[in-house]
Amino acid sequence: MCSLNLMMNQASTFHIVTVGWDRVLVESLWKSIAMKGEARFSHILHPSCIRGEFPNLPPESGMYFFRDHLRHRMPDPDIQFLASLEQEDVPTIHNMILGDRIVSKLSYSDALSYATFLGQRLFSLFRQLKPSVVIGGFDAIHSGLALAVAKRMNIPWYALHFSVIPSGLTCFCDRMSPAARVRIRRSMSPSNLRSFAENSLSDFEKKSIQAPAYIAPKPLSLIEHVAKLPRRASSLAHKIRRSRDREFLQFTEMRAGHSVLAALSHFHRIALARKAPSKVVALEVPPEGPYVLFGLHFQPESSIDVWAPYFSNQMWVIELLARSIPPAHKLLVKIHKSDAANYTVAQLERMRSFPGVELIRPFADTRRFIERADLIIAIQGTIGLEAALLGKPVIMLGDSPVAVFPSASRIGEIVELPGLIRKKLGESPPGRDQIIEAYAEYLAPFIPASHNDWTKVDVEEIGGYVKLFDALREHVNARPTLTFCKTRDTSFHA
Repeated sequence: MCSLNLMMNQASTFHIVTVGWDRVLVESLWKSIAMKGEARFSHILHPSCIRGEFPNLPPESGMYFFRDHLRHRMPDPDIQFLASLEQEDVPTIHNMILGDRIVSKLSYSDALSYATFLGQRLFSLFRQLKPSVVIGGFDAIHSGLALAVAKRMNIPWYALHFSVIPSGLTCFCDRMSPAARVRIRRSMSPSNLRSFAENSLSDFEKKSIQAPAYIAPKPLSLIEHVAKLPRRASSLAHKIRRSRDREFLQFTEMRAGHSVLAALSHFHRIALARKAPSKVVALEVPPEGPYVLFGLHFQPESSIDVWAPYFSNQMWVIELLARSIPPAHKLLVKIHKSDAANYTVAQLERMRSFPGVELIRPFADTRRFIERADLIIAIQGTIGLEAALLGKPVIMLGDSPVAVFPSASRIGEIVELPGLIRKKLGESPPGRDQIIEAYAEYLAPFIPASHNDWTKVDVEEIGGYVKLFDALREHVNARPTLTFCKTRDTSFHA
């Protein structure tokens, strides 16, 4: 009977349900993929999208909403329901709340009410749509809950993950970690993969390819400020009109997004913080003495708040590392160039107050500091990958695929960190062949598709996504029969 059910599932249309994208992206990207491929797509739009705001949306659009109307009342928190969603390979509900840049600012009761609503709604929509697979993301509480509900209902869940060195490659992860990459299809032979890894490493060593990084915009000129005045006036009027709905907007918009006073306060804080890095002592070039390098993450961001939630308090991480390094080394902390306006002078001075800690200016050349460092410590992010490609000793604090490289180690027990640091400082560098083999292993799950910027996807990249989802269909249909035969949970009601 199970085998018959499996054959029927494989013969039927492969139904992909995405969760969390907005309408513009659905119409500009996902519909193009659906038109060229064989799978059927449906889309549960981002919670900020309200059905009532799209009155002319045709029924056959394949778009579904969390809320029909903005003023939808949240249910009372259902603690038992939320607790039932916690399971292996799923973030805890509290980590989902703290990893969401908006919901983390709500009262605890409101956050639990919103999580209850999202979870119940996802159960209802998944029952209605009967997806073959759910495609989610790493950002925001609705992503974590989509994973939790999908696993509870025995529906395969995946999120897209993109390469950075080189860029333009895509793979799937089956949980909230970049280390959970799934090999759904071999994109090239082992020999070709090794050659690709060797060529990419050579290009990285020559700096002809680098990790993409967002650089904070330059200050606007007076003329540019004047040109923006009409749009800003319109935005201010929009905020005033919507201020009466802040109770309902609070779940999907920052407080600065639905309160004029909050917006002004936010911009004032940012203006002050932009000047902070210039008011503290910080390095522009690597020092002569030995040092350990740690790079701050842009925050809030899924790479730290979701992928490594137990290290998301970066001030605590700096203190942890300062307590663990030997006195012969400095701990250099690199301020992220796109997060330079996130720290006050007091916070930066607090970092410098820990033993042996010195700061690096946001726009200093990170590569030069990596090349001179005796050890690089990273939570997630590309600084660990860059260091591993150069054969430098690396300690990864988060669950990272960089651990496949011969010079990289995971943290292990916190009390063992000082010993691990001493061990890494004494290690000999790996040979280049070892690095290439590890790099090929690192790149193996990826398939050519696109960069992590879906506003610029071209026709060739659309074709790459079609192949990617064709491979996913084959992978999911090859899963054990039990996955398709197991009775889905029906004990919860939206």
